[in-house]
Amino acid sequence: MAASFSSVSSQYLTTATTPVSSAPFTISVNASIDSAAVVRTFCTIESGNSNVLYMLYTTSQRLAFYAEGASGNGTCIINSPLVSAGSYFHACAVVNSASNRILYLNGTTTNTNTTNIGATAVNRINIGSRYYGGSLGGYQNGPIAEVGIWNAALTAAEVASLAKGMTCDKIRPQSLVFYAPLVRNFIDQKGGLTITNNNGATVATQPRVYA
Repeated sequence: MAASFSSVSSQYLTTATTPVSSAPFTISVNASIDSAAVVRTFCTIESGNSNVLYMLYTTSQRLAFYAEGASGNGTCIINSPLVSAGSYFHACAVVNSASNRILYLNGTTTNTNTTNIGATAVNRINIGSRYYGGSLGGYQNGPIAEVGIWNAALTAAEVASLAKGMTCDKIRPQSLVFYAPLVRNFIDQKGGLTITNNNGATVATQPRVYA
């Protein structure tokens, strides 16, 4: 199973802390979206009380990754091809440094960004929404599964393995610091962080993975 989110019910998951606060790190998820041409957020590492965040999401059915530092310097990578609505895809953002980010869709590099966003001050993880502009928003409408965060920049080959269905705990496990398969129980199997289910996210069919 996977976590199923309803945007009209403002459903999302959150942790009170984050195991990573600066580069390098990697965020990986499996997700599916509806056809609405709006922001659907999969995973953020964020401050929770300002606009400082790293955000993996779709906008107008295009995969995107946004980063904004404490100075207010924000920058975005947007994938060109449309994501098919109603079907699972793999999304991954590799943050090599404050000035080097790579976005992958289904194991293929879609774009890079080298804008320096400077220092960040993040303190929590959100799954299914993001805090920005003074409020929560960008709610996911659909399922999310296999959320993994590494305190390292994964290689293209490692990202490709995840896209083929390898579970997060099989890819560089020594660097995996957060792992939420979102199968039945919403728990962090790696770092032991408590995941709070806000507004009653439920379960959905999980994508095929290789444990």
